[in-house]
Amino acid sequence: MVANKSPEILFLKQEDVIKAGVLDMKKTIEDVETVFKMYAAGEVQQPVKTLMEFPDPITKDRGRLVVSMPVYLGGKINRAGVKWAAESLENQRTGRLPYGIDVVILHDLDAAHPVAIMDGTLITAMRTSAASGVAAKYLANLDSKIAGMVGAGVIGRTAIQAYLEIFPKLEEIRIYDLDRSKSEGLAQEFHQRINIRVADDARQAVEGADVVATQTTTRKHFLQKDWLKSANFYAQMGTNEAEEAEILQADVLVVDDWGAISHYTPGYLAQLVDAGKLDPSRILELKNVVSGKVKARTDPKQHILFKSMGMGSEDIIVAERIYQTAKAMGLGQILKLWDTPLWV
Repeated sequence: MVANKSPEILFLKQEDVIKAGVLDMKKTIEDVETVFKMYAAGEVQQPVKTLMEFPDPITKDRGRLVVSMPVYLGGKINRAGVKWAAESLENQRTGRLPYGIDVVILHDLDAAHPVAIMDGTLITAMRTSAASGVAAKYLANLDSKIAGMVGAGVIGRTAIQAYLEIFPKLEEIRIYDLDRSKSEGLAQEFHQRINIRVADDARQAVEGADVVATQTTTRKHFLQKDWLKSANFYAQMGTNEAEEAEILQADVLVVDDWGAISHYTPGYLAQLVDAGKLDPSRILELKNVVSGKVKARTDPKQHILFKSMGMGSEDIIVAERIYQTAKAMGLGQILKLWDTPLWV
């Protein structure tokens, strides 16, 4: 390919990304499942994400975060890309901006320039819960009828969407959030699709549920093993939501990417391995389950815990679909890095 002296970059704002189908959970689950199969086949290059955390000026806990996630998807896709992600508790406190704000860049390897820059905030929200959905498809009992959830924010909304796609016999979702109005809002939003019961606390939400998902920003352990006796599957989408006993005594442990999780020292799984309490050989990777290399569930009575940290490859495969759809629909704005490059 001959490089264009005035390369064009398609800029997609969030409204364009929505028009191009980012909110289609079924397609997002298909994308994420595909990328796990590609990862197992060696078609994904995904370095450990670069992460910087900054203390909150008020609580002194982690309050701000920036992450760089470079990826190459091979095979028929042949696309390099990067997601730049940021989070701020100040946004969460004020409600003026989303808690997390992300940007995705897709890159032309031959011409060495970006071909697309797009809002990645909704991509992150959709692919995060899609990963939970893919995990549930391969790890949970698909005839489960009751789901328990903690966290009714952005990921809580997409978690409901994912579970409605995966569990055909789902009858009820119990959900809890520190902000009760968020749970009530989701109950109203989905009332025509599923019965959502607003819980008074986390225990009430998850105890007796067949499948569980937690998607909170807390770093403190609150989910107790005894509450999950009925659960055949638990997806922990936050950092340290489950107590030690839940992790150590789960029948099967599955993660999205052990390389990334093992390097993230604030995470409890990495801490337990470093402390010698958890044998890393117990930990399975979802890519090997999805590809059929490993069978995780061997008995319907097993309690399987899935821990996700999020993979840049999930973002890039969804962004590539959005990019191709947007081009076909004529969406977005063309940007240029220059009119004529100064030095060639």
